[in-house]
Amino acid sequence: MIPGPRQAPAGPTAGRDGTPWKGFLRLARLRFLLYNLLPVGLAVAVSVHQGHPLDLTWYVVAQLFAWTVHVMTHYCNEYFDLEADRANVYFTPWTGGSRALVDGSVAPMVSLGAGFVLFSASTLMVAVMPSWQARVLATAAVVLAWFYTAPPLRLNYRGAGEMTVAAILNGLWPAVAAVLQAGAVPMLLLAVLAPTAVLQVARMMVMNLGDRRSDAMVGKRTLPVIIGYQPAVHLIVGAQVVSYAMLTVLALLGWLPWLVWAAMAATAPLSVWLVRQLRGGAMGDLDPRRMTPVVFWASNHVSLIVAAAMLGVILDAARRSADTGALAVLGVVLAGYGVLFAHRLWLARRPAGQGQPRA
Repeated sequence: MIPGPRQAPAGPTAGRDGTPWKGFLRLARLRFLLYNLLPVGLAVAVSVHQGHPLDLTWYVVAQLFAWTVHVMTHYCNEYFDLEADRANVYFTPWTGGSRALVDGSVAPMVSLGAGFVLFSASTLMVAVMPSWQARVLATAAVVLAWFYTAPPLRLNYRGAGEMTVAAILNGLWPAVAAVLQAGAVPMLLLAVLAPTAVLQVARMMVMNLGDRRSDAMVGKRTLPVIIGYQPAVHLIVGAQVVSYAMLTVLALLGWLPWLVWAAMAATAPLSVWLVRQLRGGAMGDLDPRRMTPVVFWASNHVSLIVAAAMLGVILDAARRSADTGALAVLGVVLAGYGVLFAHRLWLARRPAGQGQPRA
C-alpha cells in the first residue's frame, strides 16, 4: 500500500502555470539535470585517461540512465514530500520543491505515477547493462534514489538524505559509467570523486538549512533538523576545509595528477564566499532573498568543481597523448555544460520583475 500525502487535492486546478502539462514539466525540475553531464562525463574522461577506448553507445546509455533516475527521483520526491512542501513558506527557486503540487497545477497521483513509469524505465536500462558489476551499481543507484523519500526507508527523513545524494551523484552514477566504459572503477576516479562527495554532503545540508523549519514541523529529520542550525553551519564550513585538504593530500600522494588538482583547487574561492555567507547569517532568518544566492552557489559549487576535475583530466590525458577523437567528444560535452551554465547564470541574475530572482 502506498500512503497518500495528507490533504492532497483531488485533481489538478488552474495553478500558477495555468495548464496541467506545464505543471507536470515543472515537477521534473529540469534545471538540476544539467549537473548529470559532469559525473558521467568525468568517469568517461578518466577511462580514456587510463587508456581505454571511448565507447559512445555505453556513454549514451550511462548518461540516459543518470537522467532517468534523476527525474524519477524528482517525481517521487514531489509526491512524498508534499506535506513538507506545503508547510514551507520560505522556499526559494532551489529549495522547497517545484510547488506544482502545492499550488494544485498537477494531481499528486500523477507525480507518483510518473515516478513509477521512470522507475520501470530505469530498471529496464539496468537489465540491458553488459556486466553484473554495472547492474549491481546501477541497481543500488535506483534503490537509493527511490527510497530517498519513499517509504519504508525514507532516507531523507532519517538523517541519511545528504549522504545518499552524495553516494548517488558523486559515487554510483560515475561508477556505472566507468564500469560500462572500462569494466572497472579506476583509482583515479575514486580520488577525484572523494573531495567532491564531501562538498555534495555540505551542499545538501545548505539546501536543507533553508527547509529546516517546515521539515521539523512534519517530522522530516534532515541533518540540520537533527543537530540544529549552528552545528550544521559548523559542519558545512568544516567540510569546505576537509574537501580541499583531501584534494591536496591525494595530489601529494601521487594519486591525483597536479593538473587535475590545480583545476579543482581553482574553485576554492566559492568555498570562501560560502563560508562568509553562512557565518554572516545568510541562512539564519530564512529570508528567501538572502538564501537564494547561497543555495544557488552551494549547488553550483559542486557542479563547478566536478567540471574542473573533468577539464583537468582531459588536459592531463591530452598531455599523455590519449585518443584525440575521444578527448574532442568529451571537450564538446564540457563546453556544452559551460554554455548551459552561463545561460543559467544569466537567468539567475535577471531582476525579480523579469521572473527570476537575483543570485
